[in-house]
Amino acid sequence: MSARADHIYDRILGAILEQALPPGTKLGEEQLCEIFGIGRGVIRRVLFRLAGDHVVELVPHRGAFVAEPSVEQAREVFAARRVLEAEVVRAIGCAGLQRDQIARLRRHLALERAAHGQGDRGAVIRLSGALHLLLAELAGNRVIHRFLRELVARTSLIIAIYEASAVACCPYDEHAALIEAIIDGHGQPAMQSHLEGIEMRLRLDRAPPAPVDLRQVLAAPAPPIRVAVAAR
Repeated sequence: MSARADHIYDRILGAILEQALPPGTKLGEEQLCEIFGIGRGVIRRVLFRLAGDHVVELVPHRGAFVAEPSVEQAREVFAARRVLEAEVVRAIGCAGLQRDQIARLRRHLALERAAHGQGDRGAVIRLSGALHLLLAELAGNRVIHRFLRELVARTSLIIAIYEASAVACCPYDEHAALIEAIIDGHGQPAMQSHLEGIEMRLRLDRAPPAPVDLRQVLAAPAPPIRVAVAAR
């Protein structure tokens, strides 16, 4: 896609990941064209790409909507994550973490801690998912990283519907303990316990979130999210 289309894709996906666009939100083509000042062809390509990521549903004769995962789909997503992320920490354990990689993880944790301290829920949610993707990157498996990117996005939707409390899907202290366990060579049981804890916090009878104003969410510029990067 074009750079403009990539920007629109990132803007909508970011709003979904941060739960600013809750499940069930209608993504009207005409309104998106007005918000981003671009034609329907580009918007449709973006929506098809988001549908391919399973975070948007295209309903014939009705349009595009932010996906609403069912209880069964929620269970399937967590089952898949347990399998994939067990392999992530196994691969990391076999190869071992270099000093610069450990520093990179700890810088990311510092960003999460700062976001928690500032009460920035959007940043907390995005950074929480980004840490899991960072671990997949360090494991060196591009296929797992690609699949996990989709699952992390779908997890954000699941949290938006079923989370029992107001905390983010991955509390900072859990992530800090997880990283230390991975560094110490106990990553697999720690990751399994972490993911099971997230799933246990789901309240499967929770009412759907209230609708939002699409223009209000997407028209304003997205706040920058710093990501911990390796030293050059």
